[in-house]
Amino acid sequence: MKTTTWILSIAALVTTLAACNPKEYWEYKSSQMQSNAFHLPVDPIGKNLGYERLMINCRYREPLDKFVKERGIPDFINEYNVQALDGIRLYYLKENEVYDFLEQDYKPDSIRLLERRPLNGFEKAYIKEIQGRKPM
Repeated sequence: MKTTTWILSIAALVTTLAACNPKEYWEYKSSQMQSNAFHLPVDPIGKNLGYERLMINCRYREPLDKFVKERGIPDFINEYNVQALDGIRLYYLKENEVYDFLEQDYKPDSIRLLERRPLNGFEKAYIKEIQGRKPM
């Protein structure tokens, strides 16, 4: 009985490791600490941190990648987590729309669109303040 349990445990571990790409996961986690809890501007020309985090998220999460390819690059992103599940909000300022994505379980491809809504007053004010900042 112990041998069977041991073999099944090893098989489950190997299957789980084979299903994820360790390089993509490391790339995703390595700069996540820099971006959490911030609204980051996304500049595809300057390739700033917001753009890099968006691209890493897109490479790591196929449903998000498909959405961004169809909808276009957002103006801002905001990464967050809820009970160990990672989420990302995409802000399209000209359209006054926020698309909120959240993982449904620990798998990166489980990310789903939770909500599409207009920007609230706090988000508008905060993003306007960010846009008005001058470099040191």
